[in-house]
Amino acid sequence: MTPILDLIAMDHDQRLSYDAWPFYWLTRAHARYQEALASALEGSEMDPTSWRIIMVLKQNPWMTVSDIAAQANSKLSAMTRAIQRMQSKGLVELREGQRDRRATEVTLTPRGEALVGPAVETARHVFNRAFAGFDEDKLAQLRALLGDMAQNLR
Repeated sequence: MTPILDLIAMDHDQRLSYDAWPFYWLTRAHARYQEALASALEGSEMDPTSWRIIMVLKQNPWMTVSDIAAQANSKLSAMTRAIQRMQSKGLVELREGQRDRRATEVTLTPRGEALVGPAVETARHVFNRAFAGFDEDKLAQLRALLGDMAQNLR
């Protein structure tokens, strides 16, 4: 089997070419995804962070702030501030943790629940744009590869 470093294109000085570096493409795709999501959310009550919180809580009501942060791939401090903003807008409700009283649990209020439909539509729009031309096999392969890479980096 060829060593992975031999598979990465190098330029004439034996330096890694940026466009051969897989993380370049991951970063580029992520940045464009963030831009597309922010654009799709313009004019709504959601920003990308509150959108992620709504998408997580629609499947898992009464999650701890730290669990939401983990699911949303966010830092705990940033997630705490976002949830506080959402609470002040009446989108989420907080309570003391049921298993751990030191934790804070969060759920959507009826006003927050009303944003689930628009959040899902936004997700569908961005997903369809990002994966235009992908068939199910290609999408499954991408998910598997990214999942394997994430596991390798744990």
